[in-house]
Amino acid sequence: MTADDLPAVLAVQRLAHGDAYQEAAEVLDAKRQRSPAACWVACDAEGMVGYVFAHDWPGEAPPPLHAALPAVESSACGFLHDLAVVPRAHGCGVGGALFSAVQQWSLAADHEALNLVSLASAATYWQRAGFVPVLPIEQSVMAAYGDGACFMRLTLGR
Repeated sequence: MTADDLPAVLAVQRLAHGDAYQEAAEVLDAKRQRSPAACWVACDAEGMVGYVFAHDWPGEAPPPLHAALPAVESSACGFLHDLAVVPRAHGCGVGGALFSAVQQWSLAADHEALNLVSLASAATYWQRAGFVPVLPIEQSVMAAYGDGACFMRLTLGR
């Protein structure tokens, strides 16, 4: 993913999540710059069909939504910030391929786990991928992710 991809990323984000979870291009680009090797896009002949943002993160709680990431001293975990696929590409393996790329990145970075916040509608999907719900240390951050959002962790074999 490059900075030039961000307008298409925002369009995919709106198609996949609606207006409730739109983050500003500047915020998303800061996440991309944090871990550029962990952010990808998927395209077909018609254009972008999906994207994923992931980055290093300490792992005790999710990062704040709609805000630039604060500096951290060390990162024992990866954080899958957002993975979205446009409706026309559902069932085509795009999401699985993007998730696989993030998982391989996190393993290569020697993270102990990969964390994410699942929207209520996607929790079953992430549980099938091996994630389990965990209680974050900082509960106040969860409110921005919406009702029913769940902090989840996938322990990685090293």
